[in-house]
Amino acid sequence: MTQIIRAILAFTLIASLAGCGGGFRPLSFLNRDRAASAVPPPIVASETVDAEAADDAADTSEDTPEAVPASGNLGTTIASLGDPTQPGLWLETPLVTSEILGRLEAENGSSVEVTLRPSGGAPGSGSRISIMAMQALGLGLTDLPTLTVIAGG
Repeated sequence: MTQIIRAILAFTLIASLAGCGGGFRPLSFLNRDRAASAVPPPIVASETVDAEAADDAADTSEDTPEAVPASGNLGTTIASLGDPTQPGLWLETPLVTSEILGRLEAENGSSVEVTLRPSGGAPGSGSRISIMAMQALGLGLTDLPTLTVIAGG
């Protein structure tokens, strides 16, 4: 009787694994959502050159937006956590076209001076903020805060 039960269990196990479609891959669930991650991949040096060439080509078009003011309120942005391996106080944002010093003000009333870096994204596409800046503003690392961006510190 125990041999019959073992045979049924073995058959059930094999049948259930055969229905997986991709076959049996132990621990495959750990990498399942990696492709759908919201964090963009790091930019490779060759991609940076291509992006700069595309920016130069876009600058020659008739629809070139006006230059960003050197100081003052640049607007608001919704920020997510940026690359945790990059130290410092910074914000990558489409609100600037070149790296400048600035200040961020959070809705909770806190503010911090940061380096504003161009993200290369479309206007309104959101920003990425450093861990240190999130902590200085008293924000949680999973928060999506609305920040006021001010150029010139």
